[in-house]
Amino acid sequence: MNLDIGVLWIEDSFSKEEEDSLRRRILDAGFVARIETIPNSAGIKELAQNHELYHCFDIILLDYKLQDEDGDEIAPTVRRLFPSTTILFYSGSLEENELRQKMAAKEIEGVYCSARRRFIERAGSLIDQTARSLNRLSGMRGLAMRVVAECDEIMKQAILSMSARSQKCAEKKTDLDNDVIEFIEQSRERYTAAIDGNIENRFATFAVDSTKLFKHFRRLTQIAANSAEVFGLDEDQTDRLRELRRSSADYDREVLKRRNILGHVFETQDTSGWTLRGSDEIKVGDFPDIRRGFARHIEILREMSELVTFLDGKLP
Repeated sequence: MNLDIGVLWIEDSFSKEEEDSLRRRILDAGFVARIETIPNSAGIKELAQNHELYHCFDIILLDYKLQDEDGDEIAPTVRRLFPSTTILFYSGSLEENELRQKMAAKEIEGVYCSARRRFIERAGSLIDQTARSLNRLSGMRGLAMRVVAECDEIMKQAILSMSARSQKCAEKKTDLDNDVIEFIEQSRERYTAAIDGNIENRFATFAVDSTKLFKHFRRLTQIAANSAEVFGLDEDQTDRLRELRRSSADYDREVLKRRNILGHVFETQDTSGWTLRGSDEIKVGDFPDIRRGFARHIEILREMSELVTFLDGKLP
């Protein structure tokens, strides 16, 4: 399961306002928009080849009036190259019934139509349908694991860079050692205490895991925020780093804790649909909000990493 929705937007009079609206609408569904725009069918075969390999696009937005060609003329090619991808055909001059007639005349099936004044909302509704089909526990578990793995890698690379650049950061490795040793000792104590109990007590006892990695990342980014000159940050970048640190403070709760819960709950069917059992902290209806939280934290950690490793790109 992916955290993003791929959009191929075939449009010759691209509007930043419409793009922003579409991105917000996709975010409302719990996904991040990944949008590629082209003014006509030029280069579409290469995009289709990539799509066949990597499933780049979940929806195609096709305008009627394009650069040097009409959307209904290229629609057969678009459908042939993307046989299972949702297509939304829209126009600022034609109504839905006229657009449908053009698709029927070309004998193209499975194409949705919309007047331009409401095609963002129409696209959002189609994306909502995709999101509902993905709201299954197995997909969310996989997504949570993938998100944490990506965030771990972002933080590891940033920690390596900060430790190499700043002696203060390098010295903080002893704090990481203390975290790990304390965890090992507490785990030993918990398990030793469970020996006098039954098997259930042993199951409940549950190295540098994701929690400790995040804790260390916060230590070093605090140093970076207070030693801006060492990391090549100007005043605005330093303020931004501090702002991002505040925004990332709930990473443990919004990402790591939710990943752990998703790993232990299970699905059952009831009269209202799929229901989660094993915890009352997460419901199926929470999945879009969980995905939004995942997406927000990945973007935050990426930007923080870019700031604290800014000088890495300046090396000769």
